[in-house]
Amino acid sequence: MSKATPTAPVAPQAPMEEYSTPMEQFLEAHFKKLVLLCAVIAVAAVAYGVISYTNHANAVAAGEAFASAKTVEDCDLVVSQYSGTISAGNALLLKADLLWEQNKKDSSVATLREFTSQYSSHPLMAETLVALGSKLESMKEAEEARPVFERVISEFPNTDTAALAQLRLGDLLWATGKEEEAKAAYESLPAKFPNANSDFIEQSEGRLKWIAAKLPIKEVDGPPKPKAPNPASPAPGAPQLKLNTPGITPTLIPGATGAAPTIQVTPSTPEPAPLAPIELKPAPAEAPMAPLEAVPVPVPATSAPADPQVEVKPVPAPTPAAPAAPKVEVKPTPAPVPAPAPEAPKAP
Repeated sequence: MSKATPTAPVAPQAPMEEYSTPMEQFLEAHFKKLVLLCAVIAVAAVAYGVISYTNHANAVAAGEAFASAKTVEDCDLVVSQYSGTISAGNALLLKADLLWEQNKKDSSVATLREFTSQYSSHPLMAETLVALGSKLESMKEAEEARPVFERVISEFPNTDTAALAQLRLGDLLWATGKEEEAKAAYESLPAKFPNANSDFIEQSEGRLKWIAAKLPIKEVDGPPKPKAPNPASPAPGAPQLKLNTPGITPTLIPGATGAAPTIQVTPSTPEPAPLAPIELKPAPAEAPMAPLEAVPVPVPATSAPADPQVEVKPVPAPTPAAPAAPKVEVKPTPAPVPAPAPEAPKAP
């Protein structure tokens, strides 16, 4: 028998060390902080949603309130209840327009100033500044209107509103007698605002032509209308002639002294001449037609017995036609002879 070879003893294996990635190590070290951060983010998202919903609902309510505003008091109510909203800014603009229509110009300008100070981020900020400058210019406050236009040009460049402000600034300078500064403002408009509305550029070019032509910048009253000449007074004692409507005889009224008598001139109407009698002449009757005589046709002889002769009776004469109606000859009526003109009255 073969002997079994003994096996060598196996050495025990060392325990394996656990290996973790850097991400796992980071999560293990900052797990609590990450959980807290996620909770904060969730709370912030919920809060943002609630605030957004509240602001949206507030904006909708403010818009409805502004849409129903018709008076200055309604606008004040919208501004007080929904302060800071776009609708509140719109209410201030509406209030300024209403005050201007009521000829409360100072209050209207003060309202626009309040808008520009409290609602600088409003979408209509640039347009409101132009309106404020135009109102100040119309109130003869050119020194206050000029910085308003310059503010629009500097704060809102490359916009049509800024181009309009540049044009209005030139008009303001021209109206105050600063012709050279106005000319510079008009000439710089196309270069500053190349993408502006073409109407503004055309208006600036037109104003440059007016300046070159030395046209007046103020309206000049025309000459007064000529006075209507006074009617000449009639001489004392002269008759006053009144012309009445056709069909009424003219009348001479004596003057204030009563020296001349009233003369009534009535033209006599000529009587029409009598019509000549109408003679009725009967038309001559037509002669009756002669009766027609029938001529018998001879019958040739034949071997057959002769036929009896046929007697042809003459055709009766036609009845004469009725005489035509007599022709009436109407002679024209002679024209009436005009009456002689009345003699003028003899002087007393």
